[in-house]
Amino acid sequence: MGLVGKGVTFDTGGYNIKTGMMELMKFDMGGAGAVIGAAKILSQTKPPGVEVHFIVAACENMVSGTGIRPSDILTASNGTTVEVGNTDAEGRLTLADALIFAQDKCEVKKVIDAATLTGA
Repeated sequence: MGLVGKGVTFDTGGYNIKTGMMELMKFDMGGAGAVIGAAKILSQTKPPGVEVHFIVAACENMVSGTGIRPSDILTASNGTTVEVGNTDAEGRLTLADALIFAQDKCEVKKVIDAATLTGA
């Protein structure tokens, strides 16, 4: 089993900048926090016969000279190309790569993902 958590440590929305709620965007790491909490609990309780892969996809989404722009084309870790329509969707792209990693590298058959998906 895999537990995958999205952890955008701070999210301005990139070039599609957020308005009116910027100070709340440190909470966009809730999914990653939940996965880390589950890892701590399972490491302490050590349930027999349970194998869990914990995957945290962490990033930040800030305006910078290397920031992604609307209409940029990105290549996911499995080779799939994605056109960015809104730079406030970086969490979904980060989460997608983490899910690909869980499936392809960890070979998990069941996945639970935890993520806050807001904005775009």
